[in-house]
Amino acid sequence: MSIAALYVLCRWIHFASALQIFGLALYVGWIAPPKLRNGLEKQLNPLRGVCLTLCALSSWLIVALQAGLMGDGWGDAFQPMIWLAVMQTTFGEAWLFQLIFSSLLVAVLCLPAVMRRGMLIILAFALLVTLARTGHASAEQGVLGIVHRLNNGVHLLSAGFWFGGLVPFGLCIRELQRQTAAKNFAMDAVIRYSRWGHLAVAFVIVTGMANTILILGHWPLDFNSLYERWLWGKVLLVAAMVAIALYNRYRVVRSIGSNRQQAFILLARNAAVEWVLALLVLAAVSFFATQPPI
Repeated sequence: MSIAALYVLCRWIHFASALQIFGLALYVGWIAPPKLRNGLEKQLNPLRGVCLTLCALSSWLIVALQAGLMGDGWGDAFQPMIWLAVMQTTFGEAWLFQLIFSSLLVAVLCLPAVMRRGMLIILAFALLVTLARTGHASAEQGVLGIVHRLNNGVHLLSAGFWFGGLVPFGLCIRELQRQTAAKNFAMDAVIRYSRWGHLAVAFVIVTGMANTILILGHWPLDFNSLYERWLWGKVLLVAAMVAIALYNRYRVVRSIGSNRQQAFILLARNAAVEWVLALLVLAAVSFFATQPPI
């Protein structure tokens, strides 16, 4: 595999794991009622552990790959002097925070539960906000650059809530199917996530449109452009996610009264489909964000 291809793969892993970490932290530490948090966190621990590990490892590997891209290939990828040169670039100054926050996220796992949950939210928030300074947003200067990075930050945080909350949402739906003692708390979590999810989806759409204008300066209507073709691929995938979310909210949820079990099965299944589509969205973004926006 070439350095460029591995770089795209690592970007995908890093973005997906960072968004998932933020969504899990918010769901466990804020969306879920206190009496549901211990049990839900226990179920999510394997996924969270994998994401924390991948996020930290990919953040360091991306620096090495960036060094290889700046230098003469694999021979320079692990040269300390090239790493130092990378960290002195605009990319390196922004990416330093990814190295710091992704490492701290792993370290806070040893804290007591209440403190750990709070720190996970804070650090995951910081991880995404500083991630917004990378990519095309880092090229802008002045007021426009600040606006672009703030908009990108809101975009990532909203996407993190939506995408990252789908797995715990599915677990709560499973609790409702089983009719366990935690079903009332699980229902509260499902309702809260669904309500805030409306706002998150709206922010993803609006800030995504704003990002397009800020980067391209026009609507993406040039289908001879590789960047714009892949951007439209992302748009179609997000549109599919929105359609599923709307179907869940305004069709499936309303059928709970007449066919409760079937409605829960559909909600869980559709959430899984949304999650897979989100991974495809992130894969597309990881590729076309490395391309010149022309």
